[in-house]
Amino acid sequence: MGCFDSILFTHPCGDPELVKPPDCLADLHLDQIIDAIVWGYGDDGFKDYFYVPVHDLGAVRYRHEVFGDLACDAIRGPIQTFVTDMAAMYRNLERAQTSRHRLQRQRWFLDGVRAYCDALAALRRTLSWADVSSQGLSRFAEYLADYVDGRQFGALVAETDTVQTALAKVRYTTHIDGLRVRVGRYTGESNFSTDVAGVFDRFRGEAGADYARPFQSEYMNHVETMILERVAKLHPAAFAMLSEYCERNQSFVDPTIATFKREIGFYLAYLKFMSRLAPQGVVFSYPTVSTTCGAVYAEDAFDLALATKRLRRRGSPLVCNDFGLAQAERIVVVTGPNQGGKTTFARTIGQLIYLAALGCPVPAARASVMLPDQIFTHFERRESLATLHGKLESELVSIRDILARATDRSVIVMNESFSSTTVDDSLLIATEVLRRIIAVGCVAVFVTFLDELASLDPACISMVGDVAPDDPTRRTYHFTRRRADGRAYATALADKYGLSREKLTQRMIR
Repeated sequence: MGCFDSILFTHPCGDPELVKPPDCLADLHLDQIIDAIVWGYGDDGFKDYFYVPVHDLGAVRYRHEVFGDLACDAIRGPIQTFVTDMAAMYRNLERAQTSRHRLQRQRWFLDGVRAYCDALAALRRTLSWADVSSQGLSRFAEYLADYVDGRQFGALVAETDTVQTALAKVRYTTHIDGLRVRVGRYTGESNFSTDVAGVFDRFRGEAGADYARPFQSEYMNHVETMILERVAKLHPAAFAMLSEYCERNQSFVDPTIATFKREIGFYLAYLKFMSRLAPQGVVFSYPTVSTTCGAVYAEDAFDLALATKRLRRRGSPLVCNDFGLAQAERIVVVTGPNQGGKTTFARTIGQLIYLAALGCPVPAARASVMLPDQIFTHFERRESLATLHGKLESELVSIRDILARATDRSVIVMNESFSSTTVDDSLLIATEVLRRIIAVGCVAVFVTFLDELASLDPACISMVGDVAPDDPTRRTYHFTRRRADGRAYATALADKYGLSREKLTQRMIR
């Protein structure tokens, strides 16, 4: 049988349900993004895979190739149908477990096996001629072909057909007399339902609206249960065959097939999420990934959480930004006016790096990033009585823990840290923290109101939030790489509202 383990991992991976979501998710709004990605897929079991970034280049390229194959409708469509059919199979098995009546449990089980056999056979036919080029789907196609063409699966299909044929031949009659129902063998009696319909058909006038509605419950009532029990006694051979079939095939689902069904949802959900965003004109791309420390670059990157919110309500157009680090540069110091999008810009960088580490297309026209070993975040928190610490002390403890764990392959995103103390103390602490980050050699994004930090070291670059040239009170949410000079905003605002030194002096003279 073809060698295949996973459509997501190049090496065996532990149970994703045992993986704890990374601490950075909420700060970067990645939890909102992941919820939007898996929306509509129910409990298919693949959400936890979004909590497991990969750390080697081969695994990322492996996923890029699969994404590339699934971008083709001729490949993605049949696989989506397979996932839908497998979901129907699992629903039948769930009904088989919850039904109170033995014979109905057995029938639901039989229907589940039928759905499984049909789904695998259909996908095997599709993948046999599909132009699959990715290593992952090619290996799965080989595994599936060997499995479906194998003796064990063939025997399961043949036995399922035999049991279904035997049950399809079951015929019986019911005689209803008041509250008494008698079940008997079918010996060629007329079908009264057909006869009655034929009698009244001659009185049918013009065709009118059909108000008939099909009624079918998943579970039988007590009358149906008693009828079925008596039918089973009239046809013991067919129902004995069904019972033996169910006992013999309890573990009919191949574990590798089940894993593929769960894992492929990771790709399908992300691609569907991208298609929902397409009408907004947003652009995704496959990033170039490397293990080079400090390699971070993107063009026209945007906050994916904001784009997701725009699916539910109309808002202002998305603002895209460029950013990049070169050679020895490691730290992006973000400054600018309040409410100017500094935090959003920092989240954009963190989101892009995290999604790149998942092997997913990223929200940017072009991007190149290193694969981080970990992403740490430190965002301003409200003071909590539970910690018995002051706000500044809690921040310092958190930063200490981050620096103790960070390596030169890590990413740290810090937002408006140390604002709870005086400006002088805040500058002193932030300077020391930045120097320690520089010593570690990791990539960092540092959002601050302290312009001095932007020129602290050659490892730091300055990204400044712009305002409209004709109106300094209007934020553009666009960031450019230039020297930080927060006083320009204060001067512009003072001029606009007549609070400059010159105008105040003139008023005093008057």
